[in-house]
Amino acid sequence: MRPSSFPAPIDLRAFEAALAEEVTVSTSGSAQRKPARQTSLLARAFIATVARSATVRRRTYRLFYDRLARRSSDVDSWTTMNYGYASLEECEGHTIDLDPLDEEERYCLQLHDRVARDVDLDGRVLVEVSSGRGGGASFLHRSRHPTCTIGVDIAPAAVRFCRSRHRIPGLTFEEGDAENLPLTDESADAVVNIEASFCYGSLGGFFAEVRRVLRPDGWFLFADLRLRHELPEFFSALEYSGLEVVEAEDITENVVRALELDHARRADLIAENSPRLLRGAFGTFAGLMGSRMPVKLAQRSMVYLRIAARKPRGPESERKDGR
Repeated sequence: MRPSSFPAPIDLRAFEAALAEEVTVSTSGSAQRKPARQTSLLARAFIATVARSATVRRRTYRLFYDRLARRSSDVDSWTTMNYGYASLEECEGHTIDLDPLDEEERYCLQLHDRVARDVDLDGRVLVEVSSGRGGGASFLHRSRHPTCTIGVDIAPAAVRFCRSRHRIPGLTFEEGDAENLPLTDESADAVVNIEASFCYGSLGGFFAEVRRVLRPDGWFLFADLRLRHELPEFFSALEYSGLEVVEAEDITENVVRALELDHARRADLIAENSPRLLRGAFGTFAGLMGSRMPVKLAQRSMVYLRIAARKPRGPESERKDGR
């Protein structure tokens, strides 16, 4: 299943060192078009809570996403939750042609496309871990034609929403924990995980589960954001996992560009579907321009990474328990 567009395995530590040598820059250009928003008291309390411990983080995010799915179960047009991806060359940031029905969530779907673009999924078994509202899994299933796509999410209400909203042959959704996936050993050809791993109690435990469910030569296709001081721990966990990293890319600028282009849609969605008192907190969660995450990304005190890794064949593919 190795795609010809990927080079040989990379030196992960060299990539980490290159990121570490960068100088943090001040917010400029598009990121300054809107004034910085003060993070709401509710958002600050949430951030402090999830930082307390791995167990608290895991339970808090499960409760948050389940309640969010319950409150928004009637919002059929909202099916994606990531920050998106946009071209830096094209004025509207477009990178792919889309079905008109997908156009509203273009930038979020472009991130899914960028993460999975270089792997042939035709006729394969695809798993998305933390599939959320299911729009990304649905898009990949329709556009990349795997035989079977399984979305796994920890929030029961999100799974119920997906089963009702995305009724496509071969696409299923299951409730499950990223650190204890409801899948048999070596049952997947590719595992996708986008903007979710920061919620997990144990990153090493998650990587171990990815390795367990992947077949030899299977692909782990990943994208997420990290504060700079979190990068050493992230790269150590990835290196220890035994997965063979063949591509690593800093896509921070593309994500900030997508957030700028998608700002109006996100702001309208919040205004139409959330109580006034919670709009500040939801604006932080949604990455509205001027809020905490876009500012940190634009300042490069936080980076957004895309990783493609392979489960090797032979003895080196044996399980390492990262818990």
